[in-house]
Amino acid sequence: MKRSFIFFFVLIFVFPICLFAQTGASGVRDYVGLINQSYHPGIVAYFEKVKKEFTKRNETDLVKVIDIILSGGFGSGFLYSDGRGNFYVITNNHVVTQAHELSITFEKTDGTKTKLENLKIIATDVDADLAILSIPAGQRPLVTQGLSFITRDAEEGEEVFSAGFPGLGITPIWQFGNGRVSNASAKFPKSLNDDTQMGPFIQHTAQIDGGNSGGPLLVAQRTAPSGYAVVGINTLSGVNRQAANYAIPISTVQPFINNALNPRPETYKQALDDRLAKFVEGVSGNKSVYPHISEFLSAVCIGENAEYAFEEMLEKASRQVVRDFVDKGREDFIGAMAVAIAWTIENSIKNNKSTFTTTLKEVTGEGEEYTVVLNINNKDINTVWIREYGNWRIKSFGTVASGDTSLIDRRQTKRDSVASMRMSSPFRVEAGYAFLFDRAPAALYLSLDASLYGVNVYFAEDLWSVQVYFGAHFPIPIGSIGLMPFIRLGGGIIKDETVKKDFMDFPFDFSIMVQGGLKVTTSVVPGLYAGVGYQYNLPFPSKLPFEMALTISVGYSF
Repeated sequence: MKRSFIFFFVLIFVFPICLFAQTGASGVRDYVGLINQSYHPGIVAYFEKVKKEFTKRNETDLVKVIDIILSGGFGSGFLYSDGRGNFYVITNNHVVTQAHELSITFEKTDGTKTKLENLKIIATDVDADLAILSIPAGQRPLVTQGLSFITRDAEEGEEVFSAGFPGLGITPIWQFGNGRVSNASAKFPKSLNDDTQMGPFIQHTAQIDGGNSGGPLLVAQRTAPSGYAVVGINTLSGVNRQAANYAIPISTVQPFINNALNPRPETYKQALDDRLAKFVEGVSGNKSVYPHISEFLSAVCIGENAEYAFEEMLEKASRQVVRDFVDKGREDFIGAMAVAIAWTIENSIKNNKSTFTTTLKEVTGEGEEYTVVLNINNKDINTVWIREYGNWRIKSFGTVASGDTSLIDRRQTKRDSVASMRMSSPFRVEAGYAFLFDRAPAALYLSLDASLYGVNVYFAEDLWSVQVYFGAHFPIPIGSIGLMPFIRLGGGIIKDETVKKDFMDFPFDFSIMVQGGLKVTTSVVPGLYAGVGYQYNLPFPSKLPFEMALTISVGYSF
């Protein structure tokens, strides 16, 4: 647990606070609101645990940062009405992805606020970065209809306006900006490594800052109640570009809304088949598959498995995985947790192989939940898929991502056992006897550990040795007994007093040492342990007074 808290200390300063940005006006304020989200209870519970630890250490600044994270991220959204008196909120998918609870707040120029709570995500489109939310019955906005949509394409050179709540530091503040369309149909590759074309987008110069995502791009329209009509939805900004901001055009938004508000259940199974085919294709080949798996995890799966997966990743994953986790967290903290869970899934299905072979074996269920059996590397794995926000996503994957809290409990029990027996203590001192195979029947043996480093000392008649080493212990708690296998690598000097050296020779011999063994402790006397070890000294450069030693010792961990 100590390692995870140290990592959080670094992580919090690496991660920015999530603002969901990739980016006449007083009337628009009634239609454009600030969207706030809160995280899944599993995420919140874990952060509360971290916060409690920081509080014990009197890390007040870090406690404040945790409070900010727990307050949830924010973005922008606007009202849409279907003409039948029903109101909805339109925004970006990345503003609400993995949200557990959502609200939208409208703010007038005098500071008066109106908040609509418990919004429900009806549907999202990950590729188009769109989301539509419903407003619960009994809650009504201040206006009688939503923003109007323009029925034509944007024109280059046309004046446009951005509206939303970008952050000033960590505080969202209303902003109404203006600019012009600089490219009415912009397209570009998804990334440097992916030539898939994104778009079309409306490229414009109206102000877009962190928190504007999901807000409307507007054009003036006198006949509209607000005086403006929506021509697009702001979604991202160009990096290292001057005033190159991008909005999703209405020609993309309107079909998404129509499909979301008029769902066809008969197509659900076909959509699942398509998602499964894409998933299976990505979990095949000679490559890491956790980035691919992370894109298919549901909010439920992430919330229920984040704590276990995060610590499992820190303990066992490579530096590259941790770097990927941090890089993802710079833009999406919950997405970073998805990376950790996806890595635990990959680690569990590797089966000591670097190549993945995946086939779809069986699909059973109905409605919005199906059980899917996948055969990965000749092993059948049960997964559960749910239709979440209009997309099919993984709810559980085998036993490693099943929301099983006993995994966390067992980890905590092991951690408590290790702590109670001081098995992870960085400081140890021990003394005993050593049998020197080549020289003396017995010698006094002393050892001192300071974290990963230490020193061994041997004293025998007419012989002594001092060696420094780098090593590691591997705590294995078994009930009230603790086993600590260890390995050490180092070097030092050995002095044989019976050998008279020539004045041109070194007065002692150099050695390279390898030592391994086992220490055993109990919870009866915390810190006290007995150990046995075997040491081999490699001659360097000539024959040594002794090459092998068997040690028996008693020690104490501080």
